[in-house]
Amino acid sequence: MARGVEMWTVILTIVLVIVAWALAAPQALAQAEQPVQGTASYETGEVVAILEEGMTTVGPVTQPFQRLLVRVTSGERAGAEVEVSVGVRDLNTAGVRYEPGDRVYLSRTVGPDGQEVFFIIDRDRSTPLLVLAFLFVVAILLLGRWKGLRALASLAMTFIVLIWVLVPRILAGANPVATAIVASFAIFTVTMLLTHGVGKLTAAAVAGTSVSLILTGLLAALFVQAASLTGLASEEAAFLQVVVGGQAINPQGLLLAGMIIGALGVLDDITVSQSSLVFELRRANPLLTGWELFASGVRVGRDHIAATVNTLVLAYAGAALPLLLLFTQLDQPLLQVVNREVVTEEVVRTLVGSLGLISAVPLTTGFASWLAVRTAPEHLPHDHHGHHHH
Repeated sequence: MARGVEMWTVILTIVLVIVAWALAAPQALAQAEQPVQGTASYETGEVVAILEEGMTTVGPVTQPFQRLLVRVTSGERAGAEVEVSVGVRDLNTAGVRYEPGDRVYLSRTVGPDGQEVFFIIDRDRSTPLLVLAFLFVVAILLLGRWKGLRALASLAMTFIVLIWVLVPRILAGANPVATAIVASFAIFTVTMLLTHGVGKLTAAAVAGTSVSLILTGLLAALFVQAASLTGLASEEAAFLQVVVGGQAINPQGLLLAGMIIGALGVLDDITVSQSSLVFELRRANPLLTGWELFASGVRVGRDHIAATVNTLVLAYAGAALPLLLLFTQLDQPLLQVVNREVVTEEVVRTLVGSLGLISAVPLTTGFASWLAVRTAPEHLPHDHHGHHHH
């Protein structure tokens, strides 16, 4: 018992150090809260009327255009009605059209002569997003009850670390890989403690996730370097180098950080499932040895790995579906298509993440078996489950 208390004292101390590290970055946080430098401000608006619409030609593209009357609903110009054009000078290849009553986000730019120009950035989608979020919260609370509430707290913690710690520190020039590793450790340690409580089951899951995540990071670094991936294959990464205004952000490091964070999302599910399984086997048959628990856990883990790896591949394929369709139209051999950096990135991301998942099964099962045989059956954890997602 004393040993367990000491162990969790160490873990909680590490968490407190990470939180203090996050709070000790006021400059980074302040920088993240500042808007993009320039004369642009961002407001909300509502389309009042369509002044003109039709088809026009912008360069080689023939596209629909609209001239709209929009009422500004926020900022110092709230209540004013302004004219906004869509597709007149800018590209509108998606054929976006607006109707009276549509809510939009606006960009307001004031020129050197004091003349202001408004552009529509996008539609205001806050209402459907809020409804969907409400349904999500209600479903979790109805099904999970108290554990569902703890899962929501874990989700909130994940967003806090990602948005208020990880992103500001990377924008402030911190090493993306080191920042992602520290943020990942903070996320899975705190969320596992919140969701599953303090105990040996959680300790085994934390240990398995830690080692698997380190292995995933090492593999990612090795093969990103071996494949000469620059991290600039996507438009977003290239555009980021312009938007941050000369801030030194390592695109290759950013690619590695993304791989680490992405792998964490599935790693904790595997580790908690394996740890839960081992302790359940121990409760069902206290006579099983540590090796027998390990062997049984790994056998079940094989089925879990097969399903999870397939899920990981499908998740990446779904996100890159337009890209897959585009490359099928190119008259190139498959090997040349896969050799393109934008495709190679996804291949490396998928295979490295899968190797991390595969390693998580024996590692976590080993930690859990070692702890389980050292726990009396009457002291085994209750009311746990095998699946956990952020």
